[in-house]
Amino acid sequence: MRNPASGAKMRPVSACDAGGFRPISFRMRKQIFAAAGLVAAFLCGCAHHGGPIYHVGDENPPAFLTGPISLVLTNLGGFSAHVTCVTNGVEGRVSHVTGELLGRDGKLIFQPDLAIKGKRARTEGGLFYIWSTAQHSGFIISDALQSYAALTPGPDADLGTQLTLAREGIKQDVNGHPCHQCEAVVEMTDGRKQLLTLWQADDEKHFPVRIEMVNAGGRTTLDFSEIRHESPSEDLFLPPEGFNAYNGATAMMNELIIRDVSLTKSRGGGEFTEAPAGPNANWRDNTGPTQPGRQ
Repeated sequence: MRNPASGAKMRPVSACDAGGFRPISFRMRKQIFAAAGLVAAFLCGCAHHGGPIYHVGDENPPAFLTGPISLVLTNLGGFSAHVTCVTNGVEGRVSHVTGELLGRDGKLIFQPDLAIKGKRARTEGGLFYIWSTAQHSGFIISDALQSYAALTPGPDADLGTQLTLAREGIKQDVNGHPCHQCEAVVEMTDGRKQLLTLWQADDEKHFPVRIEMVNAGGRTTLDFSEIRHESPSEDLFLPPEGFNAYNGATAMMNELIIRDVSLTKSRGGGEFTEAPAGPNANWRDNTGPTQPGRQ
């Protein structure tokens, strides 16, 4: 990221492939970009979950992935991090999203945390959103269905076109890092300008460990941890070979919801009834069968 004091307009940073990156496991925060590859991380213990995993509307990626904040996230070079996003709506409604975020060359991958563990976590795999800020499009990918669908912005989507960093502000410790507060302005496709506040960590190559945005929808705050400054493989930003394409993200999510209800009803005594043995559904788990072209 360029010096915030310069006020220069920022463009996506080209990052080199770190080489040792292997497909991501169910918990991307456990990834280690090392020569040994990634370790599949599954939670242990009982397999209870208190309700449905998927809901109507889950086919839509979180706003920080597609909106003005995405221009900040795609100007950081290659990285991975755990993110917590809290939105305080104007009517008092609070939404809370956590998960793993990857970035490279103007593209992002987000894997939300799912409320499952134990046996089902090992067979369910993950749900992934891929987004390109340059093309304003992407994909939603389901390990469980071995499928994907295209994502396109809706008519009311907040899409940014250009990011400008303004003056550097006060020093402040945020999320355990010494930071400088900084203002950023995103020019939107409809001519509006959206103000963002960044807390750039002095000990993390000016990575913004906190981003805050206030707009008509309320106040959104992103907090980052477990930051790694290494580039994920380019292959991860495309649907895996061999996965089926759905005719729309809504159709794919409906299928996941129906499947979720069916599996929930099949549980006996609160325990998840594991599916018959077969190939590991998690295409990002390097302990399972390798998908064609994903080596």
